[in-house]
Amino acid sequence: MLDSHSRISCGPELKVLPSVASLWVDLRTRWANTLADSHVRDADVDRAFGRLIASLLEPQRQATGKVRVAEKSPNNVFVFGHLHRMFPDAAFVHMVRDGRDVVASLLSMDWTTTDGTPIAYTRDARLAARYWASAVNAARAFAQSATDPVHFHEMRYEDLVTDPEDTLRALFAFLGEPWEPAVLAYHEVPHDLGHESSTPQAVQPITPTAAGRWQRELSAPDRQAVKEEIGDLLLELGYARDYAW
Repeated sequence: MLDSHSRISCGPELKVLPSVASLWVDLRTRWANTLADSHVRDADVDRAFGRLIASLLEPQRQATGKVRVAEKSPNNVFVFGHLHRMFPDAAFVHMVRDGRDVVASLLSMDWTTTDGTPIAYTRDARLAARYWASAVNAARAFAQSATDPVHFHEMRYEDLVTDPEDTLRALFAFLGEPWEPAVLAYHEVPHDLGHESSTPQAVQPITPTAAGRWQRELSAPDRQAVKEEIGDLLLELGYARDYAW
């Protein structure tokens, strides 16, 4: 949808920003004194890593000729704070979805690490629930703890699939971009999505059928595990009224 806007390029998930951010942390902490001996300040490190990340995103932007680029790898949520230090004017968008549906989705994936080992949270409902909770909590902690202005927008998957136009209008207003009906017709034009596992779903028209999939797909033991792990957070977010599900 973002990629269908005339001013925004949103290509395949880059995935590497958390690794880059991890190295940034090392240089700002473990190697800080060593760098200081060479007159390298924190601001110099921030600037260098900002240039590195910008250079990784620039080819995607140039390939489309658009003026802005969006990077949508899910694990970016864990390094929002780091990225904000490098890009203080960047806009951060957090998409929240019913954790039970996220668990059902994760358990259907065949994702593996670079050495071919299955990712643990795609094989275990409890671990999948913990992963969802950690992502939600990381985004919200970022939004609440920042000491300087943060461009942060939280939206819900369920709102997007049931009321796409109003939900997207709010998003583009937050981004400071004009409304373009083409974002609703995203499935009518080709997009460069690389080898993302979700490509077959991403190129289909909007449908609410995936909302509530946990009711069809999660076994009783898996539901119990999810309830034990994230029941309180589901209540807090309004996804559950009680624990009788």
